[in-house]
Amino acid sequence: MIAFYFISCLLLATAYVWLIHFYVKGWLKTPQQNLDKTLKPTEAFTVVISVRNEEDNIENCLNSILKQNYPKDLYEIIVVNDFSTDSTLKKISPFENRIKLIKLSEHLPKERANFPNKKTAITMAVNMAKNPLILCADGDCEYGENWILSIEQFYKKYKKDFIAAPVDYIFDNTWLFNFLEMDLAAMMGVTAGSIGQKKPVMASGANMMFTKAIFKEVNGYEGNEEIPSGDDVFLMQKVFMNNEKAVGFVKNTEAIAFTIAPHTFSEFLNQRIRWTSKSTNMIDIKVKVVLVFNYLFYLALFLNFFVLPFFNIAFLVFGVVMMVFKLIIDTLFFTNILAFFNKSKLLKWMFPIEILHIIYVSVMGILALVGTYNWKGRTVKK
Repeated sequence: MIAFYFISCLLLATAYVWLIHFYVKGWLKTPQQNLDKTLKPTEAFTVVISVRNEEDNIENCLNSILKQNYPKDLYEIIVVNDFSTDSTLKKISPFENRIKLIKLSEHLPKERANFPNKKTAITMAVNMAKNPLILCADGDCEYGENWILSIEQFYKKYKKDFIAAPVDYIFDNTWLFNFLEMDLAAMMGVTAGSIGQKKPVMASGANMMFTKAIFKEVNGYEGNEEIPSGDDVFLMQKVFMNNEKAVGFVKNTEAIAFTIAPHTFSEFLNQRIRWTSKSTNMIDIKVKVVLVFNYLFYLALFLNFFVLPFFNIAFLVFGVVMMVFKLIIDTLFFTNILAFFNKSKLLKWMFPIEILHIIYVSVMGILALVGTYNWKGRTVKK
């Protein structure tokens, strides 16, 4: 029985190495984009921001978008307020002559105030948008002055119907920060690597673009409207299944969205449960299979390090063998990804962060399946 378990651990480790190598190849296949400031912008965008309770961040977000190095007549901003209960609307008020504002409270029954409405918000904004290209932003993010320009140049060159773009944290000095940076870098690596290999599994709603035409063609969020999260990945997968060549990733530091890092463990936990909870509703069955195998690998590591050695020390040896496999391939992975974000210094924290990540992924998989989470003043049930 122990021999069978050990073989299973080796198979999981081998599959993990193959998977991460697959993503590394996809990352390397994704062309690095450099901004060409001699090219004249010609594409028209509608920037969509769905907000709820962003009184601390929305002003910085809107100012960063209004200060874009992009012709003012070639982009508009639509902000959709999702039943905010703080002073978000008051903070938006001075911008109303430069943006379009939709208040969901004027369009939806009051019972919807207790349900995440981001997909509805985006759909309303798309229907109102006067421009053919939709850029989605988040109210807790800030964007560099060449954000739209970098997306535009990528779109004009590759003509993708759906474009994912990188996200990074605004520097913070919280105790969680090094772990958060590595975790987010890993997600960006998987996002770009899977798209580069034409097997997309992730995208971020804080930084993505799609054409209004493709949104209509795939019927937007029809079929998953009642799932609380997934406004990003579900739409991406629908576009991909419609046309496998239609999805791209902007590998350009000018295209980065900078977001606020969670400040407390509770905030971090709720955010990650929200992100992970959509995994069970993935459209592509192959993506579900990959996620299951990846989780089983982390769960086996967790058991081999923290549970099973109390019964037989041999299990700790199994864990060490798996960890060696993981560290070798993860070093290759993070060396490439962190170099892009100019954060190679984080490699020195890799071993302790990897140990924390084993615990985090193992616990998060269970919580995402059975737990509830709090987000922007709402309690959301799975």
